[in-house]
Amino acid sequence: MLTVIGCVLTTTAQAETLKIIIPGGADGSYSTRFQILKSEIEDVWGDEVVLVWGNNCTRTTQLLNSETGPALTIWQAEYNLDKKCVLPLADQKIIAVETNGIRVCTSNSSGRTAEDFTRTGATFTVGHSDPHAEYAKWFEGYNSATGTNLKAIPYGSSGKARKGVLAGDVDFVFISPSNSNKLMKSGGKCFFSSLPQGEPKHNLPALSSVTPYKKAAINQGYFYAGFNLTNDQLTKLRTLYASVASGKNSEFTKFAGTKDIAMQGTDQLSEDEMVKLMTDTLKLWSN
Repeated sequence: MLTVIGCVLTTTAQAETLKIIIPGGADGSYSTRFQILKSEIEDVWGDEVVLVWGNNCTRTTQLLNSETGPALTIWQAEYNLDKKCVLPLADQKIIAVETNGIRVCTSNSSGRTAEDFTRTGATFTVGHSDPHAEYAKWFEGYNSATGTNLKAIPYGSSGKARKGVLAGDVDFVFISPSNSNKLMKSGGKCFFSSLPQGEPKHNLPALSSVTPYKKAAINQGYFYAGFNLTNDQLTKLRTLYASVASGKNSEFTKFAGTKDIAMQGTDQLSEDEMVKLMTDTLKLWSN
């Protein structure tokens, strides 16, 4: 009996809750990613998994830096350009990465056209999300290259920017595929994609095809990072995410398809290649 009790106590002492600390709210797409995979993560982890919402990158950075137990997050690489939101890529245990483009869109009722966005002297407003300073710099460069005078209007998220253009508060938005898909389904239209090849799936030409601005071909990058993990725990999570990236989770595959997310795990890229992909994304934004 004493031996059995001792084994139970030992097992209990070794049990660790995994915190998934999310740089957004409970209703955001970051949260949805983890909610879809929560049961599979629990199966791999072998214990409780708890979602914690940081709501923004600044508070989430503080939560991650103060966490002493096992934790997992998804991080937009461009957040690292904000001094308050730095998770150095070289220090991270990267589990998987995602990439997507950004789209120029408007509401159906706005009357705006693709030519309006590129016309010399245009003075329209354009909503965007984080990182605010980098989007502002991006538009400064775009205006300089095209002779436009577009004004960047910051929102807390692509979702809020989408609602802003539908309400008529801004003329255009420069937002993620996830929210531009929602926009196109609820009274909006998109004109260009920032992906170098455009997006044939949605009949969206590349923004770089209509402007001399070199940074018109730019993407968003995200990485899943683990904190305070043992090598065994890290391997298990990497194996799970490599499986998800291969399409083994049909619900996540459907989610990624409707959001136009490209996920890659260790079956697709090595950790060094993942770091390089995110580093190159940062260079695109910072140069």
